[in-house]
Amino acid sequence: MKITKITILCATATLLLSATMSMAFQSATQSSTAATTPAAPAAKKTPAAKTKTELDAYKAAAAITDAAKLEAAANDFAQKFPNSELRPLLFQQAMGFYEHANNSGKTLEMARDVLKYDPTNAVALLAAGQILSERTHNEDLDRDARLDEASADARSALQHSGDLQQPANMTPEQFAVILADMRGSAHEVLGEVAFKKLDYFNAIKEYNAAVVEEKDHVDAVTYLRLAVAYDKTEDYLTALDTIQKAIKVSEPGSQVRQISEQEKERLDKLTPIK
Repeated sequence: MKITKITILCATATLLLSATMSMAFQSATQSSTAATTPAAPAAKKTPAAKTKTELDAYKAAAAITDAAKLEAAANDFAQKFPNSELRPLLFQQAMGFYEHANNSGKTLEMARDVLKYDPTNAVALLAAGQILSERTHNEDLDRDARLDEASADARSALQHSGDLQQPANMTPEQFAVILADMRGSAHEVLGEVAFKKLDYFNAIKEYNAAVVEEKDHVDAVTYLRLAVAYDKTEDYLTALDTIQKAIKVSEPGSQVRQISEQEKERLDKLTPIK
């Protein structure tokens, strides 16, 4: 199946990126004015600057809106402040800019840089997992390694999605939807990895887990992939029911609608008269 889940990796990741940057900036400011005050214990402490010099350098870098310039500034900051807790946030911001520009190669590079400094960062884990699962092909010499990395990233994103802090301007219900969408996206990554490894039964399991998480937010690509996985296991009736859902939620004239309609025509010929 050639269709991919289009370009920008995850709208929920972008929202949480902005929220994380905002909270980290506030924490860094508070840290610079009260450096001697012990921090309250938390599940995952918000990063903060240790000195005013570090904070000022961070603020200057974080104000950059050009992806390449911000990447250079992030690398410079990491060299000047090798123990700073703020290093991953600059790379995460650069990751978001590259993601917005549909530059998947640089987005993956920035995600890996984030994970060097913050291995449990659910946003970066999900971004890396999505890119690796979508952009890995059978002819790639490192295919298995890339798929294994995608799977490990997605499982870790599932494990650490609960570490994310709720933004102050978001209701608990809104935040719960974002976390569910992130978990759903992680299951989609696992489904895509299983599909590319020809493990169709596990692909079905993971895609269905994504549907359960995402509820009313399931997109046509997920339903299409789930239908094809059912097709591969010769469960044609369930595949037909699923492909009809893909058609229902897809945009008229879109590529996913066209492929879904072609799949439905195939399944219509394989299923008994209803």
